[in-house]
Amino acid sequence: MFQKKKRWVLILAPVLLIAGLYFYDVNLDVYTSKTNGVLIFKDQEFHTGYETYQKFYHNGERNFEIDRLIGKTNNSKFLGFKESVWKIKGEPAEEVVFVKGLMIEGVYERK
Repeated sequence: MFQKKKRWVLILAPVLLIAGLYFYDVNLDVYTSKTNGVLIFKDQEFHTGYETYQKFYHNGERNFEIDRLIGKTNNSKFLGFKESVWKIKGEPAEEVVFVKGLMIEGVYERK
C-alpha cells in the first residue's frame, strides 16, 4: 500500500508543479517588444538607449537591485526562450523596467 502512495506522489508532484508554473506564466503581464529598443505596455512606450545605460550602469556593471518579476515580452514561450520583465528596487514599474533574457539585458525608461 505504501508503495502505491509513494508512486502516486512521485507522479503527481511534478505534474502539479509544472501546472502551477504554467498558470503563473500565463497570468504575467505581456510587454510588446518592438524594434530599435522599444517596449509597449498599455499604450506606454519604454525606450532604451545610451542615456538610460549610463544612468543605471557603471563600468558595465549594474548599479541597481532587481525587485520582482512583473511580466514577460510577447516573444517569450513557456517551454523555450524567455525574456522576463522585472521591477527595479526604488523605481516605479510605470517608469522604469529591467528586461532580462538569454542573450539580452537592458533597462527601459518610459519616454
